[in-house]
Amino acid sequence: MAEKVAQVEDVPAGSSKLVTVDGNEVALFNVEGRLYAVGNRCPHRSGPLARGKIEPAPETGEPAVRCPIHGWLFDLKSGRCLTRPSACVPAYPVSCSDGQILLGPPQGEVG
Repeated sequence: MAEKVAQVEDVPAGSSKLVTVDGNEVALFNVEGRLYAVGNRCPHRSGPLARGKIEPAPETGEPAVRCPIHGWLFDLKSGRCLTRPSACVPAYPVSCSDGQILLGPPQGEVG
């Protein structure tokens, strides 16, 4: 079941927002009007991904976030770590309804 976590206006294009879902920190990102959500803590040293820099993934050009502590790069769609393929963060399906941002259950495995 999807959970309401924020208003769409709370995450303008080019920004991020930290929310909590079932006791877990989740980083929301608005990349050119498209919303993404991944677990907030980098598996390397628990860096806060919500404060990371968004950039295109080297091979695909898809949006990714770089951990602000040691620079690991995570795909925003899958949560897969592009720096260390054995690591990942959960990725959450995002939808919007009546101005609310809704997150579904996490997908992927934490590594």
